[in-house]
Amino acid sequence: MNCIYLLALIWALVGINAEPIKFDIDGSSIREAGELESEHSQLSDSSLLWGPYRSALYFGLRPRIPKSLLSGLMWFNVDDFGSIGKIRHFYEQGDNMRRANWIYYDPRTGGRQVIDDVDSHIKIIIDFVKSTDGNSWGVKIRAKTHKGFESTKTSFVWYSGLEGQKLENGVLVRDGYMNFENKKDSRGYKGTVKLTGLAEGLGLFDLEIGDGPTSNKHPKEKNKRDPDLDPSRLHYLSLTVPDDKVWRARDIFMTILQESVEDLVSKHENLESFPPEQALLVRDIHKFEGNLHFFQKIYEGNCEFDIVFKSALTPAPNVITFENIGDKIKTSRSLFEAKFKEHFPLSAPFNSSKKHEKFAKEMLSGLLGGLSYFHGDHLVDRETVFDEDSFESYVLNGVSEGPHELFTLVPSRPFFPRGFLWDEGFHLLPLLKYDSDLALEIVKSWFSLSDADGWIAREQILGPELRSRVPEQFQVQSPEIVNPPTLMLVFTYLLENLQASATFGDVNTPIDLDEGVSTANNNNPGLILVNNHELLIEYTKNIYPKLKTHFEWFRRTQKGYIEEFDRGDIQEGYRWRGRTLTHCLASGLDDYPRALPADVAELNVDLLSWVGVMARSMKMIAKLIDFDSDFLTFEKMELGIIENLDKLHWSEEKSTYCDLSVDDEDENVYVCHKGYISLFPFLTKLIPEDDTDKIKHIVDLIANPDELWTEYGIRSLSKADEYYRTNENYWRSPIWININYLVLESLQHYKEVSAKHLSKDLEIKIGETYKQLRLNLVNNVFEQWEKTGFVWEQYDDETGASKGAKNFLGWTSTVILMMKMPESI
Repeated sequence: MNCIYLLALIWALVGINAEPIKFDIDGSSIREAGELESEHSQLSDSSLLWGPYRSALYFGLRPRIPKSLLSGLMWFNVDDFGSIGKIRHFYEQGDNMRRANWIYYDPRTGGRQVIDDVDSHIKIIIDFVKSTDGNSWGVKIRAKTHKGFESTKTSFVWYSGLEGQKLENGVLVRDGYMNFENKKDSRGYKGTVKLTGLAEGLGLFDLEIGDGPTSNKHPKEKNKRDPDLDPSRLHYLSLTVPDDKVWRARDIFMTILQESVEDLVSKHENLESFPPEQALLVRDIHKFEGNLHFFQKIYEGNCEFDIVFKSALTPAPNVITFENIGDKIKTSRSLFEAKFKEHFPLSAPFNSSKKHEKFAKEMLSGLLGGLSYFHGDHLVDRETVFDEDSFESYVLNGVSEGPHELFTLVPSRPFFPRGFLWDEGFHLLPLLKYDSDLALEIVKSWFSLSDADGWIAREQILGPELRSRVPEQFQVQSPEIVNPPTLMLVFTYLLENLQASATFGDVNTPIDLDEGVSTANNNNPGLILVNNHELLIEYTKNIYPKLKTHFEWFRRTQKGYIEEFDRGDIQEGYRWRGRTLTHCLASGLDDYPRALPADVAELNVDLLSWVGVMARSMKMIAKLIDFDSDFLTFEKMELGIIENLDKLHWSEEKSTYCDLSVDDEDENVYVCHKGYISLFPFLTKLIPEDDTDKIKHIVDLIANPDELWTEYGIRSLSKADEYYRTNENYWRSPIWININYLVLESLQHYKEVSAKHLSKDLEIKIGETYKQLRLNLVNNVFEQWEKTGFVWEQYDDETGASKGAKNFLGWTSTVILMMKMPESI
């Protein structure tokens, strides 16, 4: 490869996201230890301070502090010049990976990620572990070459950048510092290198990078003409970047590398005489000192090296070192294994298979590995008011609001690395079984985003890093649009489980908060709230005003027309606002068929069901905290919703639940597209337990292969529907695992609560449908995982093949709940 081509390649890579950027340096708020309300919150906060919370990267660390220390890993092959074009940093959907996921991970202790990179010819194993107090951490990075590539050469780049700026007397100054402690050497460095720093919220710290064991092999220097190009040494440089730019470390690194190559070209006519592992080394040409630090290491063949972060707040016996990191990793894995075994005992036939156990652990770990902390502004259009009579798409013009912060799980690290409101409730269902305190911490974070009216943006695209991953037309959020309130589903499941617990409510049993975060028992911060009645009530009272305001806003903004179209006396009917002729993004079921022609008279059965979930959840919460008046109000709403699901949405002719609209004479008509929407009253358990006629029709619909049943799960739209597999075909046939989980859970529910009302035939059919559906779902998701290395957003209803976003460990991870469910009911 000639040098002109190499420069052009680097220019092309640098050009990605290289437009001029405007940034806001004001308004950051640092979490203060004194702001924490109790010992419990202090314990929880420290155990969750650090994590791979930059989940859009293959590996990126940060604390839950708005402007603080960001670190990340990049790598690329240096066997040839062209491989620089496949430098890895952000986890991308199109990257050629056999696998890239956490195989065990607990947010409070650490875990292991395995990345099998086909193009770089290596498998990377990353172990991340935290100290007992949560303030310090260590990372072990190992690479194993693929067969036939035993001598492949790999460049690893670690970077750490310190954000945090403020104005003092009109001058911009940094809150902290981070300095390189080794004596500067343009030839590079042998052995350990070290940074020392001070940052608000972190205190004093050291960050050290070791060179690994003696078995590591570095490429030998082949061209002696430039002593600064020694690939056997670590190469370091630093520079100053403004806040909100550290995330662009890859682009910055490529710019620096480009300058280095240009400098070599100017000094040496024949760049090709330098092998790639030398020509693609960054050099500290400008001798800058700044807040962003790069460390580049090149290895040949298998290799291993460690990074340790030592906080001055961590007691000496608990500090992670190069010597003890291996033992810390083993302890972390043992804690995860014990906790998984306790909370996710698999049921037959999956409990006898080591492969299924490995799969289940990876599903949970991958979900938790998507735990993210975001901070930044977002774009909101509060001026555009949707026309009641128009169903055309709107062009939104966003104005920056914030900054805000969010602690959340993400649906897919490579494709959807941001917060999604309606996905999040499903994300939290497995987490409730594993670490309910963390689930409630996430719920609190989401509701902290609620504005004065109660609106929460359905997509959380906070800051420029997240916006860089979202097409411009989808970046702006509107208060006109809601999303299914699945976070309320979390409260319902939690409180129902607590009511079934014989031990909950024993306020006389004290909680020992001195046990620390490493204790694998009920004193673990992940289990404290659900094991202490008073703490849970305190949490609930604190969040209740936000929940109530959100509920009231939701009902108010989505209210449908009842009296105007002679639909009875009960004022419980709702319409998704903002839907177009082809899409209803607010519903989450984007292209699922709705009424055509569209009309303001439309009422949506899935929306009424979701409001029913909210009312039931608010009723249960009000009872928990003894708000008797609110309890009666919500109970009345719930009963009204149940009644109107029957009166307004059940079609006797079609024997199913349908949306409601009007004809040309404004007479009420059912709009029936059998599929997921038809199931919603069943999925949300709002069909009365004694209404066996409707339960039977729903079960028949689910079990009918000419309608919804497939060998791989329940398809989203009936095979008999005119819109089946048409146009975008996003929710018009594919199998979605989250909805299928609700189907299973509801079959189980009605088999139990309706037992005395069911005929023998219906009882048998429910049991058989449940048993076979559970097997079909788990087997197909597992088989596709074995085949592709990933779980996926959706699955083809005819072949079971994976579709959509890969590594979709959001709601697809509900498959582990299926594996935990009983084999038969």
